[in-house]
Amino acid sequence: MGGHLTTFHISFRRIRAFTEVARVQSLSSAAHALRLSQPALSQSISHLEQQLDIKLFDRQSEGSFLTSAGLIFQRRTERFFAQIAEAVSHSRADKIESADVAAVINKLSYAHIRSILAIWRCGHFRAAALHLSISQASLQRAARQLELVMGVPLYRRSASGLGVNERGEFFARRCALALAEIEAGRQEINAAQHQNAHIRIGILPLAPRMILAQAMHMSHELNGMVEIIDGSYEQLAVLLNDGALDVLVGALRSPSSYDDLTQEPLFEDPYVIVSRPDHPLFHQSVLAMSDIADYQWILPPQGLPRRFVLDDWFKLHALMPQGIFETSCLLTIAALLSKSDDLSILSRSYVELDGASHLRALDQISIPHKPRLVGLTYRHNWLPTPFQADVMAHLRASASVFDRHKAA
Repeated sequence: MGGHLTTFHISFRRIRAFTEVARVQSLSSAAHALRLSQPALSQSISHLEQQLDIKLFDRQSEGSFLTSAGLIFQRRTERFFAQIAEAVSHSRADKIESADVAAVINKLSYAHIRSILAIWRCGHFRAAALHLSISQASLQRAARQLELVMGVPLYRRSASGLGVNERGEFFARRCALALAEIEAGRQEINAAQHQNAHIRIGILPLAPRMILAQAMHMSHELNGMVEIIDGSYEQLAVLLNDGALDVLVGALRSPSSYDDLTQEPLFEDPYVIVSRPDHPLFHQSVLAMSDIADYQWILPPQGLPRRFVLDDWFKLHALMPQGIFETSCLLTIAALLSKSDDLSILSRSYVELDGASHLRALDQISIPHKPRLVGLTYRHNWLPTPFQADVMAHLRASASVFDRHKAA
């Protein structure tokens, strides 16, 4: 389902208090604007600073001014409210004015957001209540209050129970991205205090692991944690779009599955025919389709890009690739090839970098297909933390080294 819930339970009231004090640089003026007493506002700011374990303001007789950590957090809270505003305005069916959006946002609480995120993530109310360790009645109360605040239905009944509708799904995903901004702000502040930062990288099946390993070696001196998640494009793109991943490494899609994802090409990585190193076809200087047509193939599953490429190539010659094995597991492919004269189709970078000890490419014949690009995929409006930006720079540098070596 949806992206992960942040472990940082943020109070929207405290975020609003922080934002207003940062804007007017005065506790008394901010308290007046928010219709709070100055002691209540000061308490909200103090509690937020305790949560973050950092001082956000320098309080002086002339006013309250952001510290360096406060400046970091202000940038993230601005992006937080921009995501929430987008969630509200897009989810409302009517043409809602900006003042009305602000009024709705002012009524939202963390309990509201937590409820719809849990329902979205878990699929239905019953599982969400178990996930949050609260009663279904408590969850339903918060969920229905959110509907009243929003003024539109956010839930629908299905065979599995009551879950989010299309409008509720969009709202939840935007809220997940909003909370990710607060989490990123906390990580940036921690990094500034020489505490651990974090990046979550999704790796597609044929993404060259050696490039990733080289980038991680280059990042070794950085103070942070790199979390690597393997999966299919369909799985990882959903996690990326929902804010549960920061970046994908691997083959780019044309077109992209999501309008709000940016694809950054790093190098061209064509498909090649692969076999065991001592395959009989290596003794031939030139290969034609007739030379390979009678061999058995270890086929990629239907739906994978390389299966489309292989099938289209054979169809050009009015043939069909023959094989009794169909798998996307790279270790299984290598093991099956090592014990047979079978052929398969993989990417050149995988063969040259990750499979060089037990696989070889049959370069005497090329597979016709559109250029295949390997690169980075991330959200359009993603603002990486300094640690994340450094890791990204190392990924680009590692890919550039491979690309230069390939061209030499």
